[in-house]
Amino acid sequence: MYRDFLLRHVGEDEAKVKAKGRTMYRRLSIASVTFVFAIALTAYKASSPAASKEAPKPAQAFGTLGITRAAPTAPAVTAAPAVTMAQARPVGGPPTLKKFRVLLPFKVGITFFPISMANELGYLKDEGIDLDLQVANGSSAVVQQVAAGNAEIGVILAPNTLLGFSEGVKYKAFYDFLTKNSFDVKVVESSPISRPADLKGKRIGTIDLTRGDLPLLRAELQRAGLNPQRDVQMVALGFNMALHAQALKDGRVDALNISWNNTVGVESVGVKLKCITCDEDFQLASETTVAPDGIFQQDRRYIIGFGRAMAKATLFAETNPDAAIAIMKRVAPQEQTDSTFTKTFFAAALGVMKPRQPGKYGLHDIGGWERLQDFMTAPVEGQPTGLRTKVDVSQLVTNELVEEFNKFDVEAVRKQAMEYRP
Repeated sequence: MYRDFLLRHVGEDEAKVKAKGRTMYRRLSIASVTFVFAIALTAYKASSPAASKEAPKPAQAFGTLGITRAAPTAPAVTAAPAVTMAQARPVGGPPTLKKFRVLLPFKVGITFFPISMANELGYLKDEGIDLDLQVANGSSAVVQQVAAGNAEIGVILAPNTLLGFSEGVKYKAFYDFLTKNSFDVKVVESSPISRPADLKGKRIGTIDLTRGDLPLLRAELQRAGLNPQRDVQMVALGFNMALHAQALKDGRVDALNISWNNTVGVESVGVKLKCITCDEDFQLASETTVAPDGIFQQDRRYIIGFGRAMAKATLFAETNPDAAIAIMKRVAPQEQTDSTFTKTFFAAALGVMKPRQPGKYGLHDIGGWERLQDFMTAPVEGQPTGLRTKVDVSQLVTNELVEEFNKFDVEAVRKQAMEYRP
């Protein structure tokens, strides 16, 4: 159901892409062949309970940049009459309306619900943002387009963000989109395995043996004192999450290296999982929101507004998940063919977007970024993980706008959510 696009580069109108963008694309493609480009696609593989059929795709069109344009959504959703949008608007009124192109690495839907909901609820318009939401083919493609000046904002997996910055793309990671790992090692709830070191002599299931998540897994195993080549066996199980669940039940594998959204697919068929890499030592930067340096400085008010709109949308969803699901059904109805699965999937999305501190939506864990680049620069058995040299994380990642993101009437948003009627 939640399948990603085929592994291919996004085409583009060469006459409209700056030379820097073209150069960056070539360098990124080469540097990330074993890791970052693949993880950009793997992270968004998720399965329905059957895991064998893909829901119909939303209507799409190709813009002049060769980027898949997001399907148009219905007009903004209004709340119940008792709560007005004005209650949640920033003091002083919105700035002049300005079009902002925002690029996603994967299709519009629950995976990126804060942006779509912020648009549907009118929060972005309140901040002066006229959203132009488009979809690129993975995080590497988003980096390419941001480098070429073809987007004001991009949502990018953290490994790609680091790689792009190391290759010279000047942008700021200003809002932490996912606050939990994209991938973790998980075992059945009753398993005696409780830490990575316990995996010695065990078999670990994965989608296939060329996925971009495996280099980080090998680094995690090495850090736990294991030899990834000799102490564990990797087993390819394919894209069907029901087969992953069955492999655990049958004992064909002892653990899974699995993304947060694929976890929903496995657990939806009755296999409850326990995470063994979810403690602080293994928490890495996961996915972030970036803006080119120039946009970040010149359009600072809009960047703050974008973050604040996402924060409000996330709070709305936390307050009334059913209302949020109803809103997202207007945006991506093809995702909601199974209401039980949809609720579980949405709850998982809320979990990986929960703010690190109460009331601090968008707050990055700087230590997680440092740990990630430590993993990415450490070759494992001669297999590089993509990042050649470390970067100055303080020049890339910022929390300076977090206080501004969270300056809004919290109770008004909660009231709006509770009184919302589809």
